[in-house]
Amino acid sequence: MGRRSESRQTVRIDGADPILLPWDVDPAALPFDVVSGPIAFECASGDRIEREYTGVAVFDLLEAASMSGDTTHIQFESANGDLACIPLADLNGAVLALGDGSGTAPERPRFVSPHVLGPRTVKNVCRLRPRALAAGADREAYERLPLDE
Repeated sequence: MGRRSESRQTVRIDGADPILLPWDVDPAALPFDVVSGPIAFECASGDRIEREYTGVAVFDLLEAASMSGDTTHIQFESANGDLACIPLADLNGAVLALGDGSGTAPERPRFVSPHVLGPRTVKNVCRLRPRALAAGADREAYERLPLDE
């Protein structure tokens, strides 16, 4: 189940100064620049999906939470236990979509990036966890993804 704070589901962004964002917050109400626009990514089937997303840049959230300088990957966790471990280089243009945007189900945040395949665009995000993986480490050891997507 998603993290709860004062009986609201939240997304926790880990770091030296962790942040909790309510799932149902209007991105414009946050102290971050709002990112809005189309983001396209490729599904495991090979189909290309492009939708409008509104949210906050993932790097802005990580910076605000004081991500460690040795971080190499971010592990995105969903409320149902899915995990995706994404290299920092693949987070350029990445958004944590919030609220009721057309590409996000109501009150269910989604991680989207133009550099990440569909199964790794985690839905119902409840946590972002910075990881420092050693060179040559297998990021898939830090993942648990649905097989049917």
